[in-house]
Amino acid sequence: MKLAIIGASGKTGRAVLHLALERGLTVTVIAHRLPRVPAGVGTIQKAVFDLTTADLQDFDAILCAYTSARKANYPRVSQHLTTILADTGVRLVMVGAGSTLYTNDHRTKTVAETLPRLTRNTSRQHLAAREILQASTAHLNWTYMAPPMAYLPTTPTTGRYQVGRDVLLYDRAGDAAISYPDFALALVDELQHPQNECALMTVAWP
Repeated sequence: MKLAIIGASGKTGRAVLHLALERGLTVTVIAHRLPRVPAGVGTIQKAVFDLTTADLQDFDAILCAYTSARKANYPRVSQHLTTILADTGVRLVMVGAGSTLYTNDHRTKTVAETLPRLTRNTSRQHLAAREILQASTAHLNWTYMAPPMAYLPTTPTTGRYQVGRDVLLYDRAGDAAISYPDFALALVDELQHPQNECALMTVAWP
């Protein structure tokens, strides 16, 4: 599998990069400012908004783990990628935000609505990015993958996770949490063995 990663310098992107290499995937990192990458990893030095169909059409999948202090960029990135990947057959997996998940199966309230008002603009931008993907199903194979609210960068992998769609998941202790390595595990598993194409997806520890 030929995988391109946008956002490989972030914690999620790095975790996916290393696991993808362990699994034998052919990986290319895309960035305006390229990070140091392991030997054998390809690079494309471009800003995400400068990417074209020609840059991406030969990959099997694109992982977008883009992060920015400019929250309004999230829907812009989503729109740009859905436009240039439309009808190419290339799969787009976008790492989203746990705030877009519903709090329970009644689906009447999102996690964002339970958070302080100051954080809600960020949640709105993530939700807008997700909605752009959902509107592109006829032309794009996409997956929007949201971590739970407790997304833990320093906790090691357990090798276990549970999968859901658009509702926050909890473990046996009542916590909605996962580590970066276990999120990466679930993501690479989904890339190699697709179960959630053109769908929302979330994971958490069981």
